Amino acid sequence: MYRNTDEALRDAYRFGSLRIEPQNNTAQICDWMQSKGVPPARSGLTQHEWHANAAMIQARVERLLPPAELAVIELHYTGGQKQDGMIDITAHIEAQNKGANLLLCDDLLGNIFTGRPKQTEIQDRYDLSNGGLHRRLKTIRKTVNALFSAALLKLETEFERAGIVEAS
Repeated sequence: MYRNTDEALRDAYRFGSLRIEPQNNTAQICDWMQSKGVPPARSGLTQHEWHANAAMIQARVERLLPPAELAVIELHYTGGQKQDGMIDITAHIEAQNKGANLLLCDDLLGNIFTGRPKQTEIQDRYDLSNGGLHRRLKTIRKTVNALFSAALLKLETEFERAGIVEAS
């Protein structure tokens, strides 16, 4: 059981991206260490059980959240590595702001989550002033933060009900 939703999601996406099979002679080293008296993991869970737990939490998140909120959660907890959901966030922003520049929106989202492209590159590409760029970034960040907060609220109540996190 996790202490809070953030901790559960952080572990789920961290363990979900790890390889399960031991690399090189890791299994032999673990067996040798146990034979010398080193106790196994304190949590009592094997690597396979941690990975299965992460997959279960990720599946629950995917089932509960709409695409834009899911994309924000995945981008936040994978450090921007899983970028296939940016299209969903862009579609959400476009639905709110008719006539928004979708390419600019994608670049701003990329800058928010990964730092690429850099702000100067965005300014040059779209011929934006420094103030214009920051106004647009502020608008996009506000939308992303609202999606993130809504997603965490939904997940928190569901995780408490399912016993994944401790009730507050």
